[in-house]
Amino acid sequence: MNRLILASDSPRRKEGLRRLQIPFHSVSNNIDENKETENLEIPPDEIALYLSFKKALSVTEDYPDDFVLGMDTIVVLDGEIIGKPKDDNNAMTILLKLNGKWHSVITGVTLINKKKGYQDKKISKTDVKFLEHTEDFIKGYVLKGESLDKAGAYGIQSEGKHLVEKIKGDFSNVVGFPEKTVMRMLKRAGISA
Repeated sequence: MNRLILASDSPRRKEGLRRLQIPFHSVSNNIDENKETENLEIPPDEIALYLSFKKALSVTEDYPDDFVLGMDTIVVLDGEIIGKPKDDNNAMTILLKLNGKWHSVITGVTLINKKKGYQDKKISKTDVKFLEHTEDFIKGYVLKGESLDKAGAYGIQSEGKHLVEKIKGDFSNVVGFPEKTVMRMLKRAGISA
C-alpha cells in the first residue's frame, strides 16, 4: 500500500481527503508563497501549479518513499492574482474588487513520489460570478471572520456562498480541494481507499 502525505495543514484539504476515504498523513509545508513568486513572470495557472509543486517538494525530502500531495489555490481577476487578505481592511478591498464580477479560482495539484521518480501535475479552474452587493453587506461578511485564510477573501462552503451568483466548473475547486482532479491523480498513482 502506498502511503499518502498531504503537504498541508488546511482543514478544507484534510476534509476533502477524508471525504474520498483515503488514508493520509498531514504535514505542514514550509513554503512562503509570496517569496516564491515575487520574481516569477509566468501566467497565473502556472503560478498555482509551481506553488503546488514547491509545497509537495518541500515535504517529499522527509518522506521520499511516500506519495506527497501538494496544492495551491489562487483567485484571478482580469489577469491579477488576488491572494489571501492581510487583515479585515484588505479583505474588504478584495471583496469590493470582486463585487458583481466574474473571476477564476485556479488550483494547482502536484503528486510526487521521490523514490519512484513519479510526478503528476494538474490544474483545476472554476469561474465564479459574485452578486452585486452593498458595501455594508460585504463589511458584515468580513466581520464574520472567515476571510483571512482564504484566497479571494471568501469561503464558498460557508457564509461566503451568499456572495456568489453562479459558478462554471467544479464547486469543490472553489473550496480549495478539486475532488475529481485529485481522485483521478490518486487513482493513476495506484492510491485508493
